Amino acid sequence: MFFSRVKPYDRKSCLEAAAKAQARGRLKKAVSHYKQALEADPEDHFVHAKVAPLLAQMKKFEEAWESFKAAASNHFATGFGNKAIGIYSQAARFMPRNPEVWEAMANVYVQQGRRADAVATLYKGHGFFTRGPGRDRAVVMLRKAFALEPWNFHVTFELAKLVKKQDPVEALGLLEGLSSRSTGADLRKVRSAMFRAEPSVTMAWQWLKTAWHQA
Repeated sequence: MFFSRVKPYDRKSCLEAAAKAQARGRLKKAVSHYKQALEADPEDHFVHAKVAPLLAQMKKFEEAWESFKAAASNHFATGFGNKAIGIYSQAARFMPRNPEVWEAMANVYVQQGRRADAVATLYKGHGFFTRGPGRDRAVVMLRKAFALEPWNFHVTFELAKLVKKQDPVEALGLLEGLSSRSTGADLRKVRSAMFRAEPSVTMAWQWLKTAWHQA
């Protein structure tokens, strides 16, 4: 009886085969080689970074996110925060409706002391969840952004708009607080929103007074 000898695993050959398959558009074949490499070393962040976008292209988003996350986490842990952000940015292009992507990227910015970038990331990400069942997630992301930069105009105004139906009192409170911190066109925008939220005579007078004062 004859037995075929199993070829020993060779990382370099495996990655070269994956790269060739990918260059020829054979994504499944490329992914198969990359997964072989990960079986040998599940913590290989280089391979995770290579296979993640291919999995995303194949619509295997859960697997893709795990690899994106593994690659980015390794970069961050070894002091390469900007590389981690690059990985998360790539993930966001493939799966913008995964809130974990935006929140993970924002967290790296926070760890780097770049709060403004974290706020901008959360604000951009929330826009993918403002309609349908993901609306609550949009609110969560805006609350995180607000905690990082209280009374940021765009964050606060959008948060007030999203919570208006569920909690009109909170919405008005946010708008009132924003009105005392705004001027010019921003103030007119806030007063207009307050009037629509509570169209009382007092609110109408405040809105008109602001409009006249800024004219």
